[in-house]
Amino acid sequence: MSALAITRTYAVPRGATALERSSIRVAEAVARWATARAERRQDRHEAMLAAIQAEQTRKADPRAADHMLSQMGLTGR
Repeated sequence: MSALAITRTYAVPRGATALERSSIRVAEAVARWATARAERRQDRHEAMLAAIQAEQTRKADPRAADHMLSQMGLTGR
């Protein structure tokens, strides 16, 4: 079991009903889920941009098209 430290505390109004307390807990859970989802999406976005940039900066092999055509049984240039 990992150690978990709760860093946020939310003030519950005095005399809050069980329904109000549980709805506050649900709202906190949804906020945590949405934040984690946004962070994962941002990480994927950055990784995709890095891959695209690496692909665009890679020097193209001029013989690659000829090689592909010869594998298909066609003649090159």
